Amino acid sequence: MATGKRFYWMKLKENFMTSDTIDYFMSQPDGANYVVLYQMLCLKTINTNGRLSRQIGEVVIKYDISKIQRDLKWFSADTIRVALNLYKAFGLVYEDIDGTLVLTDHGNLVGSETDWAAQKKQQRQLNSSQKNIERIDGADSVHENVHTDIENRDRYKETRDKSKEKEIEKEEVPNGTSCAEPEKSVSTPPIISLILNDKSFFDVSDEDVAKWNELYPAVDVMQELRKMAGWCESNTTKRKTRRGVRAFITSWLARAQDRGGSQCNLRNTNQSLREASSSNPFLREDI
Repeated sequence: MATGKRFYWMKLKENFMTSDTIDYFMSQPDGANYVVLYQMLCLKTINTNGRLSRQIGEVVIKYDISKIQRDLKWFSADTIRVALNLYKAFGLVYEDIDGTLVLTDHGNLVGSETDWAAQKKQQRQLNSSQKNIERIDGADSVHENVHTDIENRDRYKETRDKSKEKEIEKEEVPNGTSCAEPEKSVSTPPIISLILNDKSFFDVSDEDVAKWNELYPAVDVMQELRKMAGWCESNTTKRKTRRGVRAFITSWLARAQDRGGSQCNLRNTNQSLREASSSNPFLREDI
């Protein structure tokens, strides 16, 4: 709790002890006492604003050497006398119009405050320290939040990329089937096979026959394929390559289509047989 007391302190500049004046004092035989006496006079005159005097009622009584010696105790009268003369010579004190000695720079050398002010100052310092701590904690928190945001962003990007990869896989492989190794379709036995020049076989499937039936409707595709198989078996030097066998088949079927188809060929064959039987008695039915 504040009591209203006032506290005082000396305010010395950083170069006070190394200034030319103090350096000269310290060079004298009793110089250290001159410096300490000056500082004690500053404290002694706190309540009189640096004036070496005291007031009793309406009467102002100036300090003399004996009064200073009684109050400060540790200095001789000669030391005080010499010191005061030096202070005057170097401008540390001056004599007022009433003859009172006044410390020239007293206001800049002595500071004071009440205990309440000291407590408020201490409280402000504590608040400032607390704010600094909160600011540092806040900065750490911001840094941590930024770090967390970066981690979340990276995690989101990774998840998004994985999702895109899965979508691409689904597009490439319908119904979510794995594309590690494609399943082998169950092969159906060929309807007919044509021998090739390397003695391997070209297998004709149901799909091939259905397609050729649409392209060559007048042709009995299966009958023509049997003819092709027989031709390939007989003509060993004219067998087709695997690369050219389809062209061979379509060319054969196209010619059959142009001739009127397989039925026309069949009718021509039957006509030829009838003509031959009429001229050859061994082929006549009535024999």
